[in-house]
Amino acid sequence: MNVKLGICNFCVPGTGIFAPKFVAEAGLDGMSIEFGTYEDHYPTYTRRVQDEYLAAAQEFNIEYCNIGMSCFDFIPFTAHKGHPMHEIVKGTMKAAIDTAAYMEIPMVFVPSFGVSSITNEDEMDNAVEMFKYVCAYAQDKGVLISSENKMRVERQIELIERVDYENFSLFYDSYNYFYQSGYDQLEMLKKMYPYLGPQLHVKDGKPGVLAGSLLGEGDSGFYGVMEYLREKDYSGWIISENLYEKQPTNTFETDVYELFLKDVATMKRVTR
Repeated sequence: MNVKLGICNFCVPGTGIFAPKFVAEAGLDGMSIEFGTYEDHYPTYTRRVQDEYLAAAQEFNIEYCNIGMSCFDFIPFTAHKGHPMHEIVKGTMKAAIDTAAYMEIPMVFVPSFGVSSITNEDEMDNAVEMFKYVCAYAQDKGVLISSENKMRVERQIELIERVDYENFSLFYDSYNYFYQSGYDQLEMLKKMYPYLGPQLHVKDGKPGVLAGSLLGEGDSGFYGVMEYLREKDYSGWIISENLYEKQPTNTFETDVYELFLKDVATMKRVTR
C-alpha cells in the first residue's frame, strides 16, 4: 500500500490544542481539521486561524488531509430549498471549500448523521441537489467532496450516480456501519471500494460504545479490513478517529497519550 497516516485533530490528546506538535512527534503524516460549528461562526473560516494552522504545518512538517464538517450533525444538510437552513448550508459549504482552497487542503468531508441523516426519498433528493451545487463550486477550485453516511450500499451508489461529479466520492469508516446500522464492515468495504475517494477513517469499539477500543481490540473486524485494503493495494490516507480521551477504560491514572501512540504503532504495523 502507498498510504499516508493521519488522525482527526479533535481525537489528539489534549482535545487538539497541541495537535500539530503531537502528530509530528508520533510520526504521523498529518491530520484533518474541523471547520467548526454554526453557533461558533466556524472558527476555521477566520483567516488568522487558517494562517496559524499553515504555520504549524510548516513548523512540524505535517499535512492537512481534509476539512471535516461535523457541524452537519446539528444543521440539516438536506434542508428543503426555501427553508432558511438551505441557504445557510450552501454558505457553510462555500466557506469551507474556500478555506480548503486557500489552505491547499484536498478534500472537504461531509458526514451525514444526526439531523443530516438521509432516511427517505425526500432527504435523498435534497442531498443530491446540494451535493451537485457543492461539487460544481468545489470543482473549479480543485477541491474534492466526500460523503459519509449510514445508508446501505445500494443507496450510497445511487447517491454517487445521481450526483455524477468526478470530484465526488464515498467516505468509508471502519466502525460506523456496524455501530450505526449493524452492517458487516468488511462487506461494506468490498461493495463501496470502487466508489471511495483517497481517504478513509479507522476506529474500533464494542457494541454501543463508539470509538472506545484501540484498533484491533474491538468488534469491528479491523484486521480483516486492513487485509482487504492491502489486497487492493489501497493508495491514500488512513485517518484514526478513535476517541482516546473518551474510552470507557480510562481513569485518572490512564495516560491517553500512550493510548494514542499504541494506535499509531498499530497503524504503522499493518500498513508497512
